[in-house]
Amino acid sequence: MSVDTSKTMLKVFGIVNMILGVMLLIFSAMTLAGGGLLASGVVPMDQAEAGVSGALVFGVGGAMLVLGAFSLASGILSRRAAKDPGKAQPAFAFAIIGAVLAVPNLVLAITGGGSLISAIVCLGINVLLIVAANTLRKENTAEALAA
Repeated sequence: MSVDTSKTMLKVFGIVNMILGVMLLIFSAMTLAGGGLLASGVVPMDQAEAGVSGALVFGVGGAMLVLGAFSLASGILSRRAAKDPGKAQPAFAFAIIGAVLAVPNLVLAITGGGSLISAIVCLGINVLLIVAANTLRKENTAEALAA
């Protein structure tokens, strides 16, 4: 893969990751608010069911918050690596972590009947980010050795 193609891929998928990260942060705030309302007993339900449901929804909101922040950071690092190939190492590391986190998502989508297309796209984007960041990282290392 050429350096220009890698830069373009990092730019495009970096923007996609930033958009998805912001959306996840917004949805996680809504989920956390809903979980807090359920757990506090504001919603008219049986108190035991409301407490358990609220804690579960609150936990899912927390996980969404962490994943949204991670996706946003990954997008920012990818865009930064596209502008300056010398900074491709953090984007490479975040892409590997993202791919590792996408595998359980894919397994849960297959076994639990979740959104299979979303899981495949998430894994695919992270694999492409790994390839693009690795190309820039290798190119930067080769230039440093030549200098």
